[in-house]
Order: sequence, then structure tokens, then C-alpha cells
Amino acid sequence: MQTEQTRTPPAGYYPNLQTQIDANALATVLDHYAGKIKILSLDCFDTLLWRKTATPADVFFDLQQRPLFKSMGFTARLRRQAESIAREKIYLHTGSSEVSLNDIYQAHHSHILTEQSAGLSDEELSVENSICYAFPPVVELIRQADRLGLKIIIVSDTYLNKQQLSDLLREKLPQDVMCKISHIFCSCEHGKSKKSGLFRRVLESLHASPQNILHIGDNQTADFNAARSLGLHALTLIHHHPAVAELLRMYALAGSFIDPEIRNTRSLTHPFRGLLALRAGPHGNPENTIGYATLGPILYAFAHFILKEINRASHSGTRPKVLFLMRDAYLPSLACEALAGCEIGNRVRISRFAAYASSFRHQNDIDSYLAERVQSKRFQEICRQLLLPEAISASILKKTENARDSISEFIRQIHQSSIMKMIFDASAAYRNRLFKHLQKEIGLESGNTLIFVDLGYSGTAQLRLAPVFKDEFGIQIEGCYLIALPVNDPCSRRRGLLDTSHFDENALIMLVTYIALLEQMCTSNGKSVIDYDQEGNALYSETGLASDQHDKLLLLQSECIRFIHDAVTFIQQAQTEISDDMLRDVAAINLCRLLFLPLKPELDFLKNFHFDFNMGCDDIIPVFDVDKGLEGLRRRSWLHCSKEINKNMRTNYPAEWRSASLELALTLMSQHRFGLEFALNDLSHRRESLEILVFQGQQVSSLSLEAMPTHDGYFSLMIPVVNPDCPLGVRFGGAYKWVEIESAELIQLTALYSAREHEHTQDASTYMSMNEMSHKDSGLFECLTSNALLVFDPAGNVGSSRQILRIIFRPIARHEKIMQNG
Repeated sequence: MQTEQTRTPPAGYYPNLQTQIDANALATVLDHYAGKIKILSLDCFDTLLWRKTATPADVFFDLQQRPLFKSMGFTARLRRQAESIAREKIYLHTGSSEVSLNDIYQAHHSHILTEQSAGLSDEELSVENSICYAFPPVVELIRQADRLGLKIIIVSDTYLNKQQLSDLLREKLPQDVMCKISHIFCSCEHGKSKKSGLFRRVLESLHASPQNILHIGDNQTADFNAARSLGLHALTLIHHHPAVAELLRMYALAGSFIDPEIRNTRSLTHPFRGLLALRAGPHGNPENTIGYATLGPILYAFAHFILKEINRASHSGTRPKVLFLMRDAYLPSLACEALAGCEIGNRVRISRFAAYASSFRHQNDIDSYLAERVQSKRFQEICRQLLLPEAISASILKKTENARDSISEFIRQIHQSSIMKMIFDASAAYRNRLFKHLQKEIGLESGNTLIFVDLGYSGTAQLRLAPVFKDEFGIQIEGCYLIALPVNDPCSRRRGLLDTSHFDENALIMLVTYIALLEQMCTSNGKSVIDYDQEGNALYSETGLASDQHDKLLLLQSECIRFIHDAVTFIQQAQTEISDDMLRDVAAINLCRLLFLPLKPELDFLKNFHFDFNMGCDDIIPVFDVDKGLEGLRRRSWLHCSKEINKNMRTNYPAEWRSASLELALTLMSQHRFGLEFALNDLSHRRESLEILVFQGQQVSSLSLEAMPTHDGYFSLMIPVVNPDCPLGVRFGGAYKWVEIESAELIQLTALYSAREHEHTQDASTYMSMNEMSHKDSGLFECLTSNALLVFDPAGNVGSSRQILRIIFRPIARHEKIMQNG
């Protein structure tokens, strides 16, 4: 087997030709057995026939919705249970655990009627027929084997009998392939599984020598070990590279959060599992798992939805103009072209900044914007968005800065009639330049209908521009989004691939909260639009992202488009269809998996990604920072570490939490998905009690405080600084022999655990000294006696505001006396 330390093999490789093979290598596998074999034996399910569900058992969730199953209360759980009971009962009598469908149904209902059993069989076969497809590389292997004069047989561990399996294969296989299969061996008819003797029955029936047969299947025990034990040539078909297999496990976890009905009343689907086995590659590179295996299905589903929406609008007689809003709709535009095979619509430069700037006609327009932004106190950027001249902005900012209530004063300044007139006039001029831009780019005329295509979510550009364009230019704007959240505008004409007609609102908000990562993957390699000149040419901000991010972005987008081309071909070759509901699920679940459950190589690949806000400001912030995330978990616990704003924040905290542990990532998902509320005291029952000494001149008083656990074994000790002239001592020696001190910080009490805590925090290490404590290395201290102290003495240099001293520490070894007393 190849290891991670060895050279990465090319696509279509043999992990070990003696034991395993991947889907790409099937095309040449018979070359290695030329002249050695006369019979090609194939497993059926997950080798020749694949399902569009995530696992075989997922079929039962669709089965329970069929009329007869439903009327008999035959649920997915009971179907699995009945099969297990049937196998146990027949083993008692025959020593074999192979059962038929009728045996399973009788285990569920011992007095089941013949016609009921037949009806259940028909429904089960109908579900299998709807969910199965023939795996193209194995179909081609059969054709190749036939050209070489080999006999082709099917050997399957299955509760379907030969007739039932033949009927299913006849439905799924091309006619020329089905007729090439000479024999079908089903374990339930022979009372033997592959590992208990079915291959021996095959040899007896065909009067064949084992060395003349090559068997290929996906189960190591049943298809490889059992065949090899009798002398057959055998290979295990490996479905997915370990990285893709891990991705699919995380996909299944994410699915349960997206819709609790998955694996309750309906199956977990993944119609592209087969394609990932064939074309995702053996490398498991992050550009494959992110770009091909994740972005690919998301953008395929979105492009399919966009094309259907365009077709729907076209048939309504509106002949819409389709506008992909740059920058975030760049990859959706490429995806539509890849899926349709031709150019679709136009890419236009309308940023959120441009949409807001064009929309100020009334005081309500200004107030609705201020309501969204003024609490941030980023007054300079708000003035820029309101299109105020620099001199006017400077005057407003100066008055605001000197005011006791800066927000109220800023609003008062903006509400002056002269200021609002400036905003209205500037917005009208900006609006005309935007319209000229669209005339130049797409030939926009009065009476047109526009479809804005974007990732979503409230559809700011549509909401701000639709009333303006309708009133002033007679133009109707519709929205077509990946995610469409409900908005306070019942007249808004907007549709989303993922919306509340298919998912509950909490599920969508869970995704939108951290959607910045997807936005950065879909964006074009360009800067944000801030204005247009008099000729309608776009003018851009000076803020841009690093070239190495664009290089990685091109890799991801290239892999995404490769997936879409491959998917078109694969679906045609497999002669199958993927429903709209399946595509919707695969998009939502893949997106959830990417945002909350990224793989380690993916995090390594994305670690330097940054996000710019596209709102007229110069902010570029990290998408995530694993080291800062770990620091935040240790200092503030998971409950508060993601509460940050402005330049201290990151956009995708789940990536940091997933790096720390899976349970933290799942906790965050649960909190968002189900609106769970916690208090800090709820997180753990563990506490560490420490003696605190307060020195007041020659007097020393003491009190006991409890430190609370945060992360990685660290505890947070909070000490109120009542009098900054009085030194404080933490008697670590009373509890520990060795202790690790991560940090000591002074925090204004009013800012503690708030989003602005970082702005009101100072490093307190300069005020710290040790008494009978020896510093060994990297924050590790030995407490030399039970009186060992960490002393905090600011000597009055920390101001008069009420503050908290927060010490983050980790016990390493408890004091011997404590251990003895315990």
C-alpha cells in the first residue's frame, strides 16, 4: 500500500495490484490478467449497481413511505430489525444466515398474507429501481471482458432472489450489457454467503477452476478474502480515497443538522458518490475535496436551479435579462456556462456599496441603513456610504467625537435637512451613473425585467434597487439566489435553491452566519466596485486580496468546473436522473459540511484566506485563524470566544473549533441549529478552588475563588481589582506542585465577555512577579513550597475604572499534600 510518506500515485492507480483497485484502474485491470482468466465475476451492489443514497440502509427510509409499508407500520428501523431477526432465526435451523425478502417480512409479521408479502417485495424493488444506477466503469469493464471472450457472472450476497435481481439489472443496465451476463448467483437462494461457501457453489455450477476466475467487489472480507481462500483471483474495489471517505462521514453528520427528518422520515442522499469514486482522484488533495467534491456539487445544484429559473421566467413572456452580480456570482456564472454548454446572461459590477449608494431617495431609506450600521460606531465609513463630501464628513465626525452620546449626536447630524439633501442629490447622481453602466454593459432599457443572480441571502442589491428601478426606470427586478432568507418585503420577487419552502429558517441562518468562506471561493479576481464614471465605467476600491489567495482560488474554481463537466458526462453514462430535491439536499449538506466540519488538509490549504467586506471600507480580515481560535477557547471558553467585532474578528469560527475538536464543532452547530441557550456556569461542573491573598500595607487578608474550566485543561481565574494600590497574590502552591500559566490580562468589567473585550484588555504580565515559584520554560512553573505565590502589583498604574484580572492557567501536578488528603 502507498503511504503518506511515499510519492503520490497518479489517477487510475492500483493501491496494491494483489489486493485492491480503484474505479479508474478498472479500465486496464484485465490487461494484467490476459491469458490467465476465462471468467469475470462481479459483485452487484456497490460494484455494478450503486445507489444515490449515502449508504445502503438509507433506502429503508424511502421504503417506509411507500403505501403498503406505511399502512403496516413497517418503518426503516423495523425493516432493519426484521432482517436481523430473520437471519438469527434461520441460523438456528440451518446454520446459515441468508434470508429472502419473504423471510424478512415474516419476521416482521408472522401471519403475513402471500399477497401482502408480494406487495411489499414489489415496493422494495420499486424503491431500489428508483435509487440504483449502473456504475459506468464497471459497465465498460463488462463490455471489455466480452470483447476478450470472457464469461461474465454476478455473485451477490443479497436477500433478492435471482429473478428479482435479474429484473433490477435489466432495468438499470444497457441492453447490450445485460445480455452479456451469463449467470447470476444470489446468496439467499443457495443458503450460503460468499464467505460461507457461495463461491464453492459457483465453481461447482460452472465446472470451473478457481484460477480461471477473477472476482471484483467492494467488501474486503466477502469479495476478496472469501474468493482468495478458494484460489480465485480477487480484487477489492476501493470506493474512495481516505480523505474523500472522511469527507463523506462528515457529510452524513452535517445532513442530520440540516434536516432532522433525514434518517427519520427520509433518506440521506448523495447522488454523486459514484462520481467521486471515479473522478475525485486518489490524492485527496484539498483542492480536490474542496473544489471538486464540495464546491462542485453545490455549484452544480445552484446552476441547475438558475437555468430552471431562467427557463421559467422566459416562458412567462418576460424575456428577462440575467445579471450575475460580481464579484460573488462569478463562479455561479461559470457553473451555468459549464452546465448549459453556452454563455448565460451577463456579469455586471454591482456591489453592496453601489446598491446602497443608489438607493437614498427618502429619509426612510437613510434611516433603514443607519439602523443596520450605526451601532458599529464606524461613522467615517457610514459617511462614505452616504456619499457625503470629505469636508462635511470631517465636520460631522468632529462633533460626534466630542459628544457624550456619540450615536445620538451622529444621527442628529445626519438628520439635518441640508445634510439629507446632499445625500439625496449625490444618490440620484450615483443612480444615473449606475444606470448608464447597465445600459453600456447589457443594453438596459425601460420596461426590462432583470434577474439578479447572487449567493443571497437577504438580497441587498435587489431590496435596495428594486423600488428605485421600478419607480424611475420602469424596470422589474427579480432575485435568484443560492440561499434566500425571508425578508420584510412581501412584494419582493425572489427565489432560492435553499429557502424556507424546503428548510426551516434556523437551518438557513446557521449556514448564512458563516457564509463568508463560500463567498471568497466564488468571487472573481478583482476589486470591489465603489462608483462609476460619467460614461458608466466601473471604478474600484484600492483594497485587494493577496495573490497567493487568488492562485488557490483558481485551483478551487477549476476543480469545481471540472466536476460539473464530469457530472454531466457521468449522469448521461449512468442513464440516471437526479431530482431537484436531491440536488437541494446535496448543496445544503455539502455547504454545511464545508463551513462547520472542514478536514485538516482543507484548513491547511485555506489558512491564509482573507475576506474584504465590500461595503466601502478597507477592512480585510482573516477567514479563520486556528492559533487565535485556540487562544480564544482557552481564555474565554467556547461560549464567548467568537464574540468579536471589527478587525479583531474572523468570519469562520467553526473552522477554528473543528481544528480544536469535533465535539466543539458539533456543539456550535447544535447551538445555531436549534437555538440553544447556555450560561457560563452550565458548561462544566468542574471547578478549581484557589486562595487569593490581598495585601493592604502590613495587613494580609485572604479569600477563596473558584476558577472555571475553559479548554484543553485550562482554567480561568477571575479576580476583581477593587483597589489597584493593593497587590494580590494567587497561592498556586497551596494546590499544585507544577502549574502552567498561559496569560494574565486586565479587562474593564463592563467589556468582559463582550464583542469589544479585546479593545478594553491589556497584558498584565508586566505587573506580575513570582514568590517561591520557579519558571522553567514556556509558562511552566514549579511551586517550590506550599506558599508559592503569583503576585499582581500594578502600583496604581491601571486606571480607576473597575477591572477584572483574568489569569488562565493549567494544573500540571497537584501538591503532594493535596494528593494525600484526596
